[in-house]
Amino acid sequence: MAVNLVTFVPFDLEANLGRAYNRAMELLPADAWACLLDHDAMPTTREWYRQLIEVIEHRPDVGLLTAATNRIASPWQRAAESDLDNHDMAYHRRLGAARLERRTLLDVTETKGLGGVLMCLSRRAWERAGGFVDGMLCVDHMMHFAIARAGLKVYVVESLYVYHWRRANGDNLPASVPKARHCPCRGPEPTPTRRISIVPEKG
Repeated sequence: MAVNLVTFVPFDLEANLGRAYNRAMELLPADAWACLLDHDAMPTTREWYRQLIEVIEHRPDVGLLTAATNRIASPWQRAAESDLDNHDMAYHRRLGAARLERRTLLDVTETKGLGGVLMCLSRRAWERAGGFVDGMLCVDHMMHFAIARAGLKVYVVESLYVYHWRRANGDNLPASVPKARHCPCRGPEPTPTRRISIVPEKG
């Protein structure tokens, strides 16, 4: 059966990104998946959609997927080879093309929360996690924790690299931007080292 993966760029005029995510997820059929992409992010190759489809086809039990990127708070999600102050798209497309050779998923389930520059999850996983909480900041972290509590895994698709503007050149968020309440995303965390192949090994 073909994977039904729908792409959204959710936005909310009151900066309630959690609400915008939930509205997108509510549009999905029961067996569908969503790719939720930040408005200031961009895939760097033509393969990004196929990459997500491949993971879903071979690892349908995953809870939440994300991508590597250039600017992000999560140190294990940031591509070490990227220059966070370089905004030349030709440069980032070269990095994305080079990453296509990687064939692994990095297990980040037990970390302090992914950066939601790109999030891919099924409607079923979203329902099991209880949906996104209200707010903007830390909404991605809270979904990460909810997915983990539901017994599902969170992975970085290491072959998938997206460009992220993320408050570059002094483009900071207003102080009034709402934050999800009681987010436990601060403090020490284990460095994730467990990797699995995108395609399960036979035998």
